[in-house]
Amino acid sequence: MRGIINKYIFYLLFTFPLSLHSQILNIDREGRDDSTFKSWMINGSFSLSSDKQKNNVLDVSTNIELNKNLRNNYSFIGIVRNDAVYYGKSSIQNEGQMQLRFRDLDKRKYSYEGYLQYQWNGAWGMEYRYVVGSNFRMNFFEEKKSDLYIGLGVFREWERWNWTGVNKVTIPDNPPLVNVDIYRLNTYSKYSIKLTDQVDISAISYIQLPLNQRFLYPRWYFESNLYFQATKHLNFIIHWDHIFDSNRYVPIDKFYYTFSTGIQLSF
Repeated sequence: MRGIINKYIFYLLFTFPLSLHSQILNIDREGRDDSTFKSWMINGSFSLSSDKQKNNVLDVSTNIELNKNLRNNYSFIGIVRNDAVYYGKSSIQNEGQMQLRFRDLDKRKYSYEGYLQYQWNGAWGMEYRYVVGSNFRMNFFEEKKSDLYIGLGVFREWERWNWTGVNKVTIPDNPPLVNVDIYRLNTYSKYSIKLTDQVDISAISYIQLPLNQRFLYPRWYFESNLYFQATKHLNFIIHWDHIFDSNRYVPIDKFYYTFSTGIQLSF
């Protein structure tokens, strides 16, 4: 029966969304780190590419995660991400986030998690997003090679938007900065499966609904990672994420996605 559930979840999380913009953490993988206790864990990736067109095109991406695991099977998790693209001296893209999370190490049936987050995205016009919140987390099932968790909680969100991501034709005269302060209901499901000793997949899906008169205009964020373990400390990664937000505060696109490949170093 559980095998049928795994096949159904695999199809739902991967086949459906791909036929249709962070937060998955390395500690959410169904891999060796789930079962081997280490007081400290660090994972990092860095990429740099340069291309000469009319001007130099420089693409820099950094992702660092630090986990402090406690003996009571809870963990403090810090994550820093940044993606930047420069065309000559102009910045085409600059987005990232810093996050601090306190959560269970997948040992309890029911647990609490709390988090703080700071985020920015220059291409969208999001000058900042501050988030503070907490979730009630339930272990739906936890097996040797697969697991499924679901969560429910509330967070508060402070945002400031400018109009740099808006089509110039639609920008009004002297557009004001847009400030947002709302509470959101947060629901998520996280699934991971170890396909072989060297290959595992992890995916997470968030549905976030504003707790106001626009409750039926959700934000949907989905992220998945496919890991190929090359050595004890080296993984190759195929990454996909997307975000659909039907409640934009400035008239930018509702849907964005990212697809990338890379390597990850783990210690």
